[in-house]
Amino acid sequence: MKFLNRLKNPFVHVTLAALVIQCIMFVLFYNLPDPLGLSLSEMFAGKTLWQAFMAFGALLVMSSIFAFLKKPRALVLFYAFYFVIAIADYEVFRFSHQRLSYSFLRTYFHISNITDSTTVSTLGGDFAGTVLWLSLLALCVVSAIAYVIVFTIRKWKFRITNAKKLPVTFLTSGLVLSVIPLVLFLVGARGVTTVPVVNAEIDWRFTLGKHTLTAPILHIAAVETFEFVRDNYAITDELMQDLDSFLPASTSLQRVNKEEYPTFRSAAVHEYKAQKPYNIVFIFGESFKGRIFNQMLEGDSALAPNVWKLANGGFYKKTIDSSGVESFVGGTLWFRNAYSGGYPTVRGTTATYLGFPSHPNRDVPSFYASNHFKGFPEYLTDYKRGYVTISNPVFDHTLPFVEKFYGDNWKLPSNIVKEDSDDSLGVDLALETLADMPSDSPWFLAFNTISTHIPFFGYPTDYAPKPEDAMVRYRTAVRYTDDQLGRFFEALSKREDFENTVVVLLGDHDTPVDSVDYAVPQPLGVATTQIFMGIFTADTNLIHGFNVREDAASQLDVGPTIFDLAQVRAENHFWGYDLLTETRPAEQPAVFFSQNAYYLGFRDSVLTGGLESDEIYKGKNGTFTLVDDELSTLWKNKAVGASKVLRSMLRNDNMMPHN
Repeated sequence: MKFLNRLKNPFVHVTLAALVIQCIMFVLFYNLPDPLGLSLSEMFAGKTLWQAFMAFGALLVMSSIFAFLKKPRALVLFYAFYFVIAIADYEVFRFSHQRLSYSFLRTYFHISNITDSTTVSTLGGDFAGTVLWLSLLALCVVSAIAYVIVFTIRKWKFRITNAKKLPVTFLTSGLVLSVIPLVLFLVGARGVTTVPVVNAEIDWRFTLGKHTLTAPILHIAAVETFEFVRDNYAITDELMQDLDSFLPASTSLQRVNKEEYPTFRSAAVHEYKAQKPYNIVFIFGESFKGRIFNQMLEGDSALAPNVWKLANGGFYKKTIDSSGVESFVGGTLWFRNAYSGGYPTVRGTTATYLGFPSHPNRDVPSFYASNHFKGFPEYLTDYKRGYVTISNPVFDHTLPFVEKFYGDNWKLPSNIVKEDSDDSLGVDLALETLADMPSDSPWFLAFNTISTHIPFFGYPTDYAPKPEDAMVRYRTAVRYTDDQLGRFFEALSKREDFENTVVVLLGDHDTPVDSVDYAVPQPLGVATTQIFMGIFTADTNLIHGFNVREDAASQLDVGPTIFDLAQVRAENHFWGYDLLTETRPAEQPAVFFSQNAYYLGFRDSVLTGGLESDEIYKGKNGTFTLVDDELSTLWKNKAVGASKVLRSMLRNDNMMPHN
């Protein structure tokens, strides 16, 4: 009887309803199919209990606040708003594996993007799953409105004999639930327990991360407020020295305004290679692993025979010397030690197009339209530009780049006529775009591949088997993509302006495939570092012969190199080197950030660790160890200092002057 009386208290039955809805959301999230073929329960292993405790704890804490205020209708409206955002968040992640955040909302639900057809597909995902999620969302909204109306019309009265007991109970319970996972994490809880009757397993391994699926509204407010304050670092001379450790030596002499714009510089004054503007083909290869592609240099040319053929001049004209020896005309720069600008694709895209590392713990494209950056395609004002993408740019968080750089001159396959044939369709579109390019004026064509995206099932079943071994699938996917690239290279080589064309081919990032890639505990993700990068041309005046470069190259170098090829001589905020005429000093690493970790890519090793952690890992190609030597510590500190400058510049929007 006492229990039934308590149920009449609106704070009790509203809170119970909220807890039930949260349970339903968890069940849907973990049981609905994932479009990428990845197991969400596996992805969140070690985080599931953390998510549940924090989600339920957050609900109880919020109920306690409204109970203290004696505002039941306000609590109902808050939960309606909370669950609308939470449901959308769960569905976005299930479909795209990208977290809903304030920056995500600013980008994809901005008035300039909301009418775009690609935005609609953000919440597409699985049809049945989407219907279930949207039904739950509608139920929450309708129920909340109905509750408030009935509560108001009937003027329900509720009597609380002990006004503080209930909210204190909610608050205490919520805080305890929130603290439990922290305690278990700190004591290093491990192991799996099987629950009798239901035969369910509880994984007691606790790992922390961004994917907590808890209190999206509170999380957004807390993170944005925290970063707003934290990222406003005062840029001191000491921090500028840290930054300069990763920039070309000439940058400090070319700064336009050091105090206001620390990385904005006047046009570079080094010697340029290109004596005329070249046509440029820019190809982003999905997860093109440098560790694997470099095996072709050791004789494994069957991995990607068409890329190897391009590197060796097989698509170029042949010449015969006086002794009758036949050789190919053209040249290649193959970078054995090339590094990405971060993981996932959006971070590699940021580094490549904008010429500076992605902002630690934030996606730069999400506020690209409202800030002052300039990507290298925007400098190609005399070029006809075209872009072909296989993956929806909404999925990659790169839609702002696509719209800014290419306007309406971009294509996305409208439908997949054959399962897992994306790269075939992508090259078909690339060939169509290539055919529209002029032969008497410079042009720029960019496209990306997708078949080698994790979990490497992106090739037709009749092309090759899809075994359990991920590395076998990865190599097969590379070969399938290479077949499609071969079609493109063949058509390109038949153009009359081929000798005036340069192909820049690089990976968007590395990706974990085998045990070697997990040598350092995730989420540091050393697998995200080393990529394939090559520059190919039939013009021996630009590059002569097959050159394997040992200096550290980076996606940050792509922009300055394209400036050379396009004869762009302009002020810019690019951090990198012109790879046609410059080399990064042996003692200087390429720097980039991913989440709250730093990566320093040297010629012979990689240093990585957390920006707020003292642990430093050093190694390469699967052998990583903890180090604490003076030089490694020095570079770690320089990376932390550079990240502070970067955060502050983006926080205050002073990457370049505002025109």
